[in-house]
Amino acid sequence: MKHLLLLLLLLLTLPTWLRAAPAQPKPGVSPPPDTAVLRISRLPATGGLLLQKGWRYRPGDDPAWARPDFDDSRWDTLDPTRPRRELPRAAQTGISWLRLRFRLGDSLRRHDLLVNAGERGAIEVYLNGRLVQRHGVINADPARVVARGRFPQPGQVPAGGPAEQVLAVRYAPWQPPLLAGVDRAPQLIVVLCSPQAFWQGQAREKDNARVYLVLLGFSALLALLHYAFYRYNPAQRANRYFARFALAAALASLAGYGAVALAFDSQMPYIVVLFAANALASMTGLWAVRALYALFNRQPGRLYAALWVAYAGLVLLLALANAHPATTYLWAGMSILFTAEEVRLTVRAVRQRRRGAWIIAVGFAGGLLAALAYVGVLLLPVSLLVANVCIAAVFVLPALGISLFLAREFALDAGLLLIKLGEVERLSAQTIAQEQDKQALLAAQNDTLEQQVQQRTGELQRSLTDLRATQAQLIQKEKMASLGELTAGIAHEIQNPLNFVNNFSEVSGELVAELKEAQAAGDAAEVAALADDLAQNLGKIGHHGRRAAAIVKGMLEHSRTSTGERQPTDLNALADEYFRIAYQGLRAKDERFNATLETDFAPGLPAVPAVGADVGRVLLNLFANAFYAVQQRQQAGEAGYVPTVMVSTQRVGAQVEIRVQDNGTGMSEAVQQKIFQPFFTTKPTGEGTGLGLSLSHDIIAQGHGGTLRVESQPGQGTTFTITLPA
Repeated sequence: MKHLLLLLLLLLTLPTWLRAAPAQPKPGVSPPPDTAVLRISRLPATGGLLLQKGWRYRPGDDPAWARPDFDDSRWDTLDPTRPRRELPRAAQTGISWLRLRFRLGDSLRRHDLLVNAGERGAIEVYLNGRLVQRHGVINADPARVVARGRFPQPGQVPAGGPAEQVLAVRYAPWQPPLLAGVDRAPQLIVVLCSPQAFWQGQAREKDNARVYLVLLGFSALLALLHYAFYRYNPAQRANRYFARFALAAALASLAGYGAVALAFDSQMPYIVVLFAANALASMTGLWAVRALYALFNRQPGRLYAALWVAYAGLVLLLALANAHPATTYLWAGMSILFTAEEVRLTVRAVRQRRRGAWIIAVGFAGGLLAALAYVGVLLLPVSLLVANVCIAAVFVLPALGISLFLAREFALDAGLLLIKLGEVERLSAQTIAQEQDKQALLAAQNDTLEQQVQQRTGELQRSLTDLRATQAQLIQKEKMASLGELTAGIAHEIQNPLNFVNNFSEVSGELVAELKEAQAAGDAAEVAALADDLAQNLGKIGHHGRRAAAIVKGMLEHSRTSTGERQPTDLNALADEYFRIAYQGLRAKDERFNATLETDFAPGLPAVPAVGADVGRVLLNLFANAFYAVQQRQQAGEAGYVPTVMVSTQRVGAQVEIRVQDNGTGMSEAVQQKIFQPFFTTKPTGEGTGLGLSLSHDIIAQGHGGTLRVESQPGQGTTFTITLPA
């Protein structure tokens, strides 16, 4: 009895119900033994008459073989409904012709009939020399033969034809490389039937396929519902696995409906859809087992992994040997394994008095009854629709049992949450009362603290006012120091052209006196030479005067308050100008100081939008620090030391860099971390305010959207890098 139950339970997940093989025509009246003419007196009421006897066969291809008057008496006889492997080799691999002479009874000749031929191959059917049916693509190369699809159009056998008629079939077998076992199927099936029986059969087959649409809707609804349950409560992982089970079932139902109800132009798309339907239908068993593991709090072990491995191997076998009869038995064995594991888990849960496990057991019992009903339908002459309904019940009832179990668990958990929510509300009320008492105490403490805060705030405000006044004084001192350095440098710069003006003025005065003497003496050549010298001196005086005026004009421009408006600025010229001014400013303070000035300006540097006066202040501050660092190292008396300060520019992508590099005393890592902090300085008291680099950093970073960074090593030098958007 136990083994009988397992055999019946395999129908719960048996995927072969999706193969949807078309109903074979009933033999009807058995034809007489093989004779020259097949006599047909009547047709079955349903289906059609399978033409087996009377066929003559010949390999090769000749259009003349379709003519009704062709003599085929020397051809071999053949039963085309036999498996391909039992036929001659030539019939299995190339184009061949089959001819059948038949005679219809008087009652049949008065009505239109249909002839339908096909199997896994391409065909052309000729009736009395006229082409009445063609499906697929015939080719001498078996690899290029395209087999016919589903629901082909039949050929017409018109009423009132001759008493003796000839049916000629040009046939090329389809030999797909990966469908092992195709040689076990019939070579060719030719059916003669009435139009009413043919079209009613096809309509009935498509109508019966609608049960797959019912399964599709039911499965899709289950997938959506349990996915929503899982999103609401991720701790119940069974909902996730059951949602996958329902999704696989929905996709299998969709593919099954397509395989049964849709017309395909060729055989391969139909086989692909059928393969997908079988693979997905079998996958439902795996996800059902996984859902039961999660429901009953059991960890899947090697057995479940082995089921996946067996499933993968079976899917591969199905892809390679879809037409082989052994696949049906292997699917049945796989279904038995899935069902046995599901039953084992359910029975164990019932024995352990697992809450609600009886619901799943009832679902499986209903599926078993549906399987028994299906067996009864197969034994009794009942319509295919009833069989499909039984198959749907085999799937739906266990799935419904699992779904109801999960829904019950969800409802129980929700009720438990309501109880806990009431407890939380009661505890919240107690907490609120305690919180109110604490709030009253905190209010009193807050009043005291507020008075203390107001008192401290007043003190801090006064301290802040004093600090701001001190800060303003320090900033003013820093500005004055910068202005002093700028003024000293400009004064030193303007001294040279003024000296030239004075010297050339004195020489010009002497030339005027000599000119008068030469004029009095009447020496015209001397007068002309002195006049040329005088004109040359006046040109020099004008040149250096203009130079002094330019320096004064630049000093006035730099002394104006910045408007903050950015203008296209030549950084090369700006850096060179302030480099010279900073050096002359330091030499104005200490004429003994000398340093090597190096420049490396990038040619063709684009104009950068900047506030020239602000960037000039930054450069002046960096140059002053660099000269101060090399001066300090020089005063240390280091042998062979040559003070050197270098400024360079370059374009890096969409930015322009200005580097100020010296070989001075350098800075430690700790100093570099604080170098841009306000009021931090490494200079002795009275020589610096500690605001120069801080203000420079703000001008570059906040005013121009750039960066100012420092790199230094003690005893080797320092490099400041300004980066501005181009």
